[in-house]
Amino acid sequence: MRTQSSKAARGRAAAVIGTAVALATLTAAPAGADSLGTSALCSGTATGAVAKWGPVSRHCSYTSPASGWRGKLRVEWNTQSGTNQAACVEARMGKAAHPDAWQGIGCGQSGVGTVKWPANTASNLEVRVKGMGTSLVANVDYFI
Repeated sequence: MRTQSSKAARGRAAAVIGTAVALATLTAAPAGADSLGTSALCSGTATGAVAKWGPVSRHCSYTSPASGWRGKLRVEWNTQSGTNQAACVEARMGKAAHPDAWQGIGCGQSGVGTVKWPANTASNLEVRVKGMGTSLVANVDYFI
């Protein structure tokens, strides 16, 4: 005979397994840059002017697992193709009470970086961009 507590335990176990599978894809390397937009778990866009940080972009929100988590989230980014745009990109995990410090994930036309993300933490990935070079503005697409 099954009880309410055994059903709840199975539900929690299924949730943990689902979260582990989703987060395994968060840190896995994508197949290639041309398929990045379709294979990414989450994506967003951020914009910034030359020498000035633009508004913070918050498109991806997740909870890291309580155990077995490596503590880092891989973020890939690139400026709009076919342009001469260049940018510096920073990211952090924006927890509600105490957001993490901004972490540089690269400058140029594209890059890959990692952002610290402690275990068992619900956070939004926050990304900001500062344009550089001769373009007045930089538009960056990012993917996790």
